[in-house]
Amino acid sequence: MEIAQELDEERIEVRAQRRRGIWLVLGAALAWSTAGFFTRVVDADLWTMLVWRGGLGAVALFIFMRLRDGPVCWRVLHVARAPFWTAVTLTALAMLAFIAALSLASVAKVSLIYAAAPFAAALLAFLMLGERPSLGALIASLAAAIGIAIMVTPSFRAGTAGGLDGNIYGDVLALSMTFLMALITVHVRRHPDLPMVAVGACGCLLTASMALPFAAPLAVTPHDIFWLAMFGPITSGVGFVLYAKGAQRLLSSEAALLGAIETPLGPLWVWLLFNETPSAPTLLGGGLIFATLLAYVWRENRLGRSK
Repeated sequence: MEIAQELDEERIEVRAQRRRGIWLVLGAALAWSTAGFFTRVVDADLWTMLVWRGGLGAVALFIFMRLRDGPVCWRVLHVARAPFWTAVTLTALAMLAFIAALSLASVAKVSLIYAAAPFAAALLAFLMLGERPSLGALIASLAAAIGIAIMVTPSFRAGTAGGLDGNIYGDVLALSMTFLMALITVHVRRHPDLPMVAVGACGCLLTASMALPFAAPLAVTPHDIFWLAMFGPITSGVGFVLYAKGAQRLLSSEAALLGAIETPLGPLWVWLLFNETPSAPTLLGGGLIFATLLAYVWRENRLGRSK
């Protein structure tokens, strides 16, 4: 009887962790989706923006660590081992690859390539961890990828920079960013005890340091600093920490899949805040992504309650 009760309690805890993971990743996607708004209101170039975004994100996370843990918060850096610094390096490289890709290819093409992230995460998780993605996750990933393809179709037809004849370096960087994000997802899943706030803080700081040679951080206006003070902590700080903590509780393919809701949310904020009406393909593709992820979350919660 006691063994059965312990098993029931363990299953309840596993389901609770999965639910927390789902909401954490969705929260991260919500934070990341504001990037389009911030890049609209900030006039600085991408590299300068990256320096301020990473630097202020690091400051916010370090302050949070100090308030939460007190003077002993720095001990986590003294005892950090290879998995910690690997996560920091992967995070910084992914952020840099993303910004560099956007400077050489269109947002549409970068988004389309990034749609492969759930499949890349599933493959890496299978090879590195032996995880087998569920059929539901693979079907939902395919549907989300189709939704992204529908959203970006007008940009390809318009022949924007980075379209079908775009810069090959932009394509390589977008593919690198996709692979790095999948690798981060699998890495934090493999090391669930990593202190993700510290990882995020160090990753933001490393990103800012790597972008600094190409930036002009002192050329920003007070207007830009005001918005950058929110841009960094929200997207680089809060967004990354929520995603990493969620990915530690979910299958890698699921975490990458749920993060895809960032794609339709970006145009939604621009619509609400700048009164720019989305195109029909954006509404159709975004609606497909929303419906897919809502159905997936509902299905997983229903299956979790029935187990």
